[in-house]
Amino acid sequence: MSTDVADAQQRLTARAARQRIDERELERAIYQAANHAGLSQRQISDIVGIHSQATVQRILRRLTEDPALLEERPAEIIDRRAAGLINTKDMMDRLLNWRYSFGGVVRIDGVATDAYATGDWDEIEMAFYRGLLSDDEFQALAARHLKSMGSGLGG
Repeated sequence: MSTDVADAQQRLTARAARQRIDERELERAIYQAANHAGLSQRQISDIVGIHSQATVQRILRRLTEDPALLEERPAEIIDRRAAGLINTKDMMDRLLNWRYSFGGVVRIDGVATDAYATGDWDEIEMAFYRGLLSDDEFQALAARHLKSMGSGLGG
């Protein structure tokens, strides 16, 4: 692969990661503005300038229905490294100490559906498949997880 191609891929990866981080931080700021500062959806829309009032309403509804969406997740930590906001050591320290949840088939009244609910570990796998984690990083995370499962301490 030429240096130009590798450089272009690196720039795209970093910019896309930064955009995902910025979107999450903007949603957190919208939530805070509405729920803690008392700004109206129209005021928020006018200030933000890139979201209509209806979009602000949808963001607020989604975050109100599931406040866990406001919390940082493994994918965001990985994106922070890809964007150059944290170094590899900081990323790995945080990911190695994360208590992972795991996805599974959704069951309704004990009956399996064709839906799949993702967990934190799915984000680790997706980051690895997308090239955001190296083989060594993924292996270290998997080994740490397996060790914690074997010790009965949880993920």
